[in-house]
Amino acid sequence: MHVLTNIVGNHGGIGVRPGWAEAGVCAMFLFRHDDAWPAVERDVSYVGRIDPNDAAANRSWFLERLQLPSDCASFVRQVHGTDVIDVTRSMATRVADHAAVRPEGDAQVTRDVGVVLGILVADCAPVLFYDPVQRVVAAAHSGWRGTVKGISRAVVARMVNEYGSHVGDIRAAIGPCIRRCCYEVDETVAREVRGTHMERALLTRFGRDEKYWFSLPDAVRIDLIHAGLRPEHVDDCGLCTACRNQHLFSHRREQGQAGRQMAIIALTDPQR
Repeated sequence: MHVLTNIVGNHGGIGVRPGWAEAGVCAMFLFRHDDAWPAVERDVSYVGRIDPNDAAANRSWFLERLQLPSDCASFVRQVHGTDVIDVTRSMATRVADHAAVRPEGDAQVTRDVGVVLGILVADCAPVLFYDPVQRVVAAAHSGWRGTVKGISRAVVARMVNEYGSHVGDIRAAIGPCIRRCCYEVDETVAREVRGTHMERALLTRFGRDEKYWFSLPDAVRIDLIHAGLRPEHVDDCGLCTACRNQHLFSHRREQGQAGRQMAIIALTDPQR
């Protein structure tokens, strides 16, 4: 399993990037702030703790540091489902247009250069996809519900069936999310996981009736490999949002009062 260790920032760190990131694609799992200025928190959620204009400014701040356009971005209304949205340049909007109507879904795919796909998370797993042969990228929001329903498989199927990808060429990366060390679940979750190929990501918690530890990133990885990805093409950053709460928002650690961080991916000019 590859680990994402490349910390990116001008002076500190603003996020981690997949090991497969190369010329022609920009992919990043962003932190809640730049490590050089930890007192300046950069929540990117339009709904919640801060003014939407401030959230838009924070999104732009991150994109500018990655030399990505803030006037050609796509975000979706995430609903813990498996709908995959095909995104073209004409559908992308300015980050500042926080009132723009966004499609409902939990994953996006594009082959248009310069279109930034964004996913917001605060414990759920962000998953980024890249096919270097067909030049296709995708981003998915994978909470426990979406994971069990097969959001990752849905993305892979869309890339293969609609964009001509060969499953053996697709790379994927699992970003910061809550992990087994901090993710106790009850029978409601366990019931949905049991009997699936992801069952081995569930561990009974000793001494706690009907309580379990659930490894969300392991479940995502299992599903990606089940969908046909080569194990060596699946990266995992290894970061737990609850353990690394000083760097990452965590819905559970912050008792429902957390902001959101972004995962982004975009095709770029290979000569950039």
